[in-house]
Amino acid sequence: MTEEAIATAKKNVEGSEQLTNMIGQWVKTDDENKPFQVENDDQLRWVFQMMEEKRKEIRAKKDMIQQATDYYEGQIKDLRQDIDYFKGLAMQYAEEQADEDPNWSFKESPYGRITRTKESSKLAVTDEEALIKHYKGTSFVEEVVQDKLKWDDLKKNLSSPDGQHVTNEDGELINGVEVVTKPSALVMKHKSVKGSWVEKED
Repeated sequence: MTEEAIATAKKNVEGSEQLTNMIGQWVKTDDENKPFQVENDDQLRWVFQMMEEKRKEIRAKKDMIQQATDYYEGQIKDLRQDIDYFKGLAMQYAEEQADEDPNWSFKESPYGRITRTKESSKLAVTDEEALIKHYKGTSFVEEVVQDKLKWDDLKKNLSSPDGQHVTNEDGELINGVEVVTKPSALVMKHKSVKGSWVEKED
């Protein structure tokens, strides 16, 4: 081996030792105030290798996160099934009590309550095209490439005096709308993390 080759090899070895010590981070060379710099192709190759190693570590961490997520999601699914089971027990008892007393309710627990909602009615579109045809040219129909009923605005101008038929503010009978009655129902609620009573699970 020539003296030039020996010097080159020595330089590469020194560079590799420096890179190994830094592990992809800034390090000090012989000059304490000078950050490490790549000085040859071997050192550059090593830097690329280190970047790939870090990418592998990132992928491994992501896999660990996903595995942990899958594991706990499985546990959460089982716990929700348990909650559904206990809900079924509670609602079965509630329905039995409500059959005997329509005004029955339960609020004697800090963890849950069962109450009855009031019967309510609302208007619902049954034939949007008929409504569009009837109100075309008015502010209740938005003129676009395809006519679109502005139901939220129109609904404010409709009512059902007898709970069956729908009329507008002029008393005109309107087709394409029906009265949908939502029956009274028992609902189960629990305290959310914010302290309010809610039906939906957290």
